[in-house]
Amino acid sequence: MMSMKKKVLTLAAMVAALAASSVMAADVSYTSVLSGKVDSVVPVGTTVAEGDVLLTVESLAGPMPAARANSSGTVKSVTIQPGSAVTQGTVVVVVETK
Repeated sequence: MMSMKKKVLTLAAMVAALAASSVMAADVSYTSVLSGKVDSVVPVGTTVAEGDVLLTVESLAGPMPAARANSSGTVKSVTIQPGSAVTQGTVVVVVETK
């Protein structure tokens, strides 16, 4: 049977490990859900929140959101530029989550 001190230390180590894993950042790649000519894309270094538009594509009705953030973080890289063509499923933005 474990002593009380060992139980407390084990519990403290488990809590610390969980806290460290939740603080670690992860890269999330976002793909375009539309094909077409890129109207705008969020610049590298921009802080984004869930629901923010990352990419818009030109359409007959005007610019349409083609990628939205599903978590908060900072834009780490952008693989497309305004004026270029994008196809559905192409990775366009990578966000480092918080």
